Amino acid sequence: MRKSGRKKKAYADFMNSGAAGERVVSRARYKAAKKTAKKAVAVAKSMAYDRLYHKLETKEGEKDVFKLARAKERR
Repeated sequence: MRKSGRKKKAYADFMNSGAAGERVVSRARYKAAKKTAKKAVAVAKSMAYDRLYHKLETKEGEKDVFKLARAKERR
């Protein structure tokens, strides 16, 4: 199961838990899954930006700089 899937399942378990003790345990599981998912997203974003920066440094990447600038201007 993907990390985001674990987080979603942990959240559903947390929201559907009834007893106080069960709720505390499910909340701890959700918080741990949330922390793991957050780290995974940060790593993925960092890697994506690194690939983009390396691509922009090449000759073919110079064209992409102008594409990015045009897209930013349109927004």
